[in-house]
Amino acid sequence: MKRIVIIDVGSNTIRLILVRIGENGNYKIIHDLKESVRLERDMGEEQIIKPDRMEKAVQTLQMFRNLCNALHPEEVIAVATEAVRRAANQQEFLDKVKKETGFAIRVLSSEEEAHYDYIGIIASIDIKDGLLVDLGGGSTELISLDNGEATDAISLPFGSVNLSEQYELHDTVQKKQIGALNEMLLNTYSSVPWLAEKKYPFLIGTGGAFRNLGKIDRRRKDYPLEIPHNYRMQASDVWAIHNMVSSSTLKQRSAIKGLSQDRADIFVGSTAVISQLLEYCGIEKVAISGYGMREGIIYDYVYRNHQPRPDVLDYSINNNLLNYELDPNHAVTVWKVTSSLCRQLKKIGKMSKKHGRIIKAACMLHDAGIAINFYQQNEHLMYTFLNSEINGLSHREIVMSAYIAAYRYNHHSPLLRYKPLLDEDDVRVIQEIRVLLRIARCLDRSMSGLVKDVTCNIRDDKVLIKTIADGNIELEIQDALRYADAFKKVFHKDLAIS
Repeated sequence: MKRIVIIDVGSNTIRLILVRIGENGNYKIIHDLKESVRLERDMGEEQIIKPDRMEKAVQTLQMFRNLCNALHPEEVIAVATEAVRRAANQQEFLDKVKKETGFAIRVLSSEEEAHYDYIGIIASIDIKDGLLVDLGGGSTELISLDNGEATDAISLPFGSVNLSEQYELHDTVQKKQIGALNEMLLNTYSSVPWLAEKKYPFLIGTGGAFRNLGKIDRRRKDYPLEIPHNYRMQASDVWAIHNMVSSSTLKQRSAIKGLSQDRADIFVGSTAVISQLLEYCGIEKVAISGYGMREGIIYDYVYRNHQPRPDVLDYSINNNLLNYELDPNHAVTVWKVTSSLCRQLKKIGKMSKKHGRIIKAACMLHDAGIAINFYQQNEHLMYTFLNSEINGLSHREIVMSAYIAAYRYNHHSPLLRYKPLLDEDDVRVIQEIRVLLRIARCLDRSMSGLVKDVTCNIRDDKVLIKTIADGNIELEIQDALRYADAFKKVFHKDLAIS
């Protein structure tokens, strides 16, 4: 087990994350600190980091040094982005930080920053085509994603902080200010030759501005999940929020649910950048990424030292299995048997091939509640599942997987609590797969992988399941038959297992 610290000196905030990395490439973020420093503020035409901003940054990094001294990480990776990259007094800043904190900060080029953004997003969201956008305090990175590969990228010299200063957007905003800002943004976008060449199905956004945008939208809609990563919005939602914040005073914006207090004075610039980009590119859908450059550094570290880039869902499942110290062989056996049952019984249910990834996540992580308490594992499973960063699934798919795994939850509650996400067919699929998962789990009660497969014979009034096993599993079969009544309630047929 290795612990590394990643420090991101951004134009708006300075952030530290402490990451625990296992021998098999699994990782877990175990500490997160951030401080709003606004290095970008008042840099002016001379592009100088002002003394008060520099001092605030050093104080923040001294606090981070104290944490490192207490926790003794094996490695510290400290990087800086646009404000430091552009600063005329860059070396003075770096020398002062090194002298007073001991941190040797590496200034990323715009290409390196875009590369880490790309890795962080492509490794955590299962979207192959789109426009990746990292909106920071002093720059905006655009990356064209084509079939999972970054084909074009550019760093634009504006972000939330410098736009708010240049166009005086901190408090009350006049129409002429917004008009001038929009004109500049559209002129800039039109100067990027590749930006209008492709029809992007998604804008995938990362950074604090996007996370706040998603949080505001979730509050507006009373969204039932508090999961920022992979939250989906429509372009019309972005425009509604932009119109709301641009017509509000700073005091009014500070009262908006979901908007961070330390971002209220720079948020109009953020929403202008996003809304104008959506309009220029004709993009209708937005995916919010909770992952970005820092996570990209983590994934890059893992890929270089442990394994090549895997499937998003597979890596996420394996990461959770290792972090929760669950038995991978038992998980795989339950998954394979459940998948076989679902495939053979789909003609009498609502299950189909499209539910394969939902089934895999539910089966592989059905024991996740053990991480909190073995004896009440099922009671803890729903919460654990919904908060385990299961990447590669939509929010709807995560909820379905969670309810499939958490068998004892009332089968009506998904539709009541998660009505915005699930329909009646989804609830029926949950009921079907959760019964089959429980049968499969019982057939591997000894966790020895004796059952290799099953065959199903569907009759008018009965389903006969025949097990293919490497040993005597009479006790396992008896245990599985405890779910015969539940099976009949869902599939309307009696159950026999041999």
